[in-house]
Amino acid sequence: MLAGALAYQLTAGNSVMKLRVNLTALIFCLALASNASFSRAASFDDQKKDDVAQQLERLKSQSPADRRDAIDKLADMEDARAVEPIISLLKDTDSEVRATAANALGMLGDKRAVEPLIALLKDEVAFVRSAAARVLGQLNDARAVEPLISSLKDSNSSVCSAAAMGLGSLKDARALPALMPLIREQSPDIRAAAAAALGDLRDKHAVEALIQLLKDESTTVKLSSALALADIGDKRAVGPLNEAVANEKDEEIRSQMKEALHRLMAAPD
Repeated sequence: MLAGALAYQLTAGNSVMKLRVNLTALIFCLALASNASFSRAASFDDQKKDDVAQQLERLKSQSPADRRDAIDKLADMEDARAVEPIISLLKDTDSEVRATAANALGMLGDKRAVEPLIALLKDEVAFVRSAAARVLGQLNDARAVEPLISSLKDSNSSVCSAAAMGLGSLKDARALPALMPLIREQSPDIRAAAAAALGDLRDKHAVEALIQLLKDESTTVKLSSALALADIGDKRAVGPLNEAVANEKDEEIRSQMKEALHRLMAAPD
């Protein structure tokens, strides 16, 4: 009987010992896996730092194409270290590099770029000014409101349109008096941009003017007005928009205007 008890204790002891060994092995494996994961993460971070450093160096290239490519890659990496170097390229001698830098700063979303982009609204090249106006809307900073209002008077229609869209993105009520006259501009692009911006502002003072634009000769303007009226949600526009849908000849435009009508009708009173 004593021998049996002893045998049992030995067997139990062996089982405990095996369990301890297995647990130790498991803990060791988990530690190795954790260290391996940490090493891979550290390696990835190091690689990213190396990639960023490489692209930052390319910003100094003599080739404008290389500088533009480096800007695009840095924007994709979304690394804050790229902000200041890209801001410096807003003064690049190449206009396409300046525009690319402006667009990249919009992607990076860093408000350090606001003041330099405001300065870029006075660039000598129209498409650079347009890029600056568009990106200032993306950055959502009230400092850009007054400069963008000034850009509504730009002699280039694309700059004026971009400024209107930028103001719409900022949704600042100060823009309303400046945007309203644009719906009578000769350029349909400006009229369409102004309509869209007025819709973004959600101000019911614009409803009557937008209703009039539903009869515009440009289908783009009519559609922008319909969408703006749906955004504002004033039921006074239901009848005129329903009529505009019925009179629209372009099937695709009519379909989109009809969706705007349904959205308007579903808006709360």
